[in-house]
Amino acid sequence: MKILFIAVLALMILLPSAFAEEAPIKWGQTDAVLPYTRPADLPLQPEIPDLMTFMDGTPVVTEEDWARRRAEIKGLYEYYMYGYMPDGSEETLTWRVDNNVLYITVARADKEVTLKVPFILPKGETPEGGWPYYIEYSFWGMSDVLHYAADRGYAGFAYAPYDVASDNSFFTGAFFTLYPRGIHATNRTGALVAWAWGAAKIVDALEQGAGAELGINPEYSLLGGVSRFGKSVAVAGAYDERFRVVIPSCSGAGGLGMLRYSCQGKTFDLSSMNFKGEDGTGQWTNGTCESWGNIRSSGESHWFCGNIQLVKDPAQMPFDQHFLAALCADPNRHFILVTGILSEEWNNVEGQVMATVGAQPAWDLLGASDNNNMIIHLSGHAILRSDMELILDYCDKVFYGIEPSRDLSVMKTNVFMEEDNASPELQALMGK
Repeated sequence: MKILFIAVLALMILLPSAFAEEAPIKWGQTDAVLPYTRPADLPLQPEIPDLMTFMDGTPVVTEEDWARRRAEIKGLYEYYMYGYMPDGSEETLTWRVDNNVLYITVARADKEVTLKVPFILPKGETPEGGWPYYIEYSFWGMSDVLHYAADRGYAGFAYAPYDVASDNSFFTGAFFTLYPRGIHATNRTGALVAWAWGAAKIVDALEQGAGAELGINPEYSLLGGVSRFGKSVAVAGAYDERFRVVIPSCSGAGGLGMLRYSCQGKTFDLSSMNFKGEDGTGQWTNGTCESWGNIRSSGESHWFCGNIQLVKDPAQMPFDQHFLAALCADPNRHFILVTGILSEEWNNVEGQVMATVGAQPAWDLLGASDNNNMIIHLSGHAILRSDMELILDYCDKVFYGIEPSRDLSVMKTNVFMEEDNASPELQALMGK
C-alpha cells in the first residue's frame, strides 16, 4: 500500500492537469486539492523548457496530446504565477445599453457590481452576422485607435480595468467585491486575472443578447492592451478561448518577456528599420530590463497570485513565457505580439519575440502556422495607429477573406530575428 501511495502521489505531481480536469477547481478551495510541488520547493531548471514535452517527459505528437498539454500548462500558470479564474457558475449577469455605454451587472451570492463600458459602433449597414469588435484595455477612455477601428468597420469598447480591480495591493474593485482575496492558492488571484475577468464579462454580455441588440458578432473579437494591460491581455487570451484575436503590447516581465533570458545590455543593428543612432551606424544598445525581483516587489506583486512570492528564482518555474503565448494556439484563433523598440528597454523586447517564436510549434501542430504573428515598431509604448492598420488588414482577411494591398508576411519576421541580431537562445527556438 505504501508503494502504491507513493506511485499515485508521483503521478499527481507529474500530471496535475489530468486531476484538474476531473475535479475543476472552485474559488476558495483549500490547497489540499491542488496536486503541485510547493513553490519554494521547485528545483532550478536553467535551460529553457520544451513546450512540446509533457511534465513526465513524453513528447507532444498529436492534436489530442496538445489539448492535454495545454491543460497541463494552464494549470501550472494558475498555481504558480497568475492565479485562478472563477468559472462563473455562481454568477448572474444582466446588461443594458444607454447612450453608447454598455452596463453589465454581475451578481454573486449577496453582492452585485456594475461595469460601465463605453462603445462606438461603425457607421453604415450592419454586415451579415454583425460587426466584429475590438476591446481595448483603456487608460484614458475612447482612444483614437478605437475611433479608427470604427471607421474600418469594427465596433470598439473602451474597457476600464481599474474599475474591476485596483492597481494596488488593497485588492478592491468589482472583481474582489464578488471574489474576495483569501488565503488559499485558489483565491489568491492577482489583478491580471481580475482584469481579464472583466474583459470576459463584455463577451458574456454580447453572447447573452447585447451583441444582437448592437449588431455585433460576439465571435469576432479582438482584445488589446499595453504595458501592464498587455500582460493581462496575454493572460486573458490564455485563460479564455473566446478571445479570437489576442494582441498583447509591450508586456515585458510577467507578460511575454522570457523568464530565463534578458536582452539587457545587448547591442542590436536596427539599420534595417532606418534607424541611425548618434554615431550613424544603426547600432542600439538595450538598457536595463525589468527583473524578476521587481515583479515580486510591493509595487507589482499584486498583479500576480500569492505563490509567485515564494519562487525566488525565475528558473525554478516549470515553464517559460513561450508557454503563455502558446495557450492561444488554435486553428480559429490568432495571436499578434505588438511592441516598440527604442521606448521599450525595460520590457525585454527580444525576450517577447522569443516567446512568440517559441510558441510556433503548437501552431504548426494544429495546422495554423500563419495565425501566430508579430508587429515590431521602432518607438512607441502603445499599439500605434500604423499597427492597427496592419492588424485590421489581417483581420479583414481572416474574417471576410479580403486580400490586403500590403504583404502580411511582415508580421512573421522582424529585426530581432535577423542573423546578426538573434541570440543563440532565439536561434534555437527558430530551429537554427
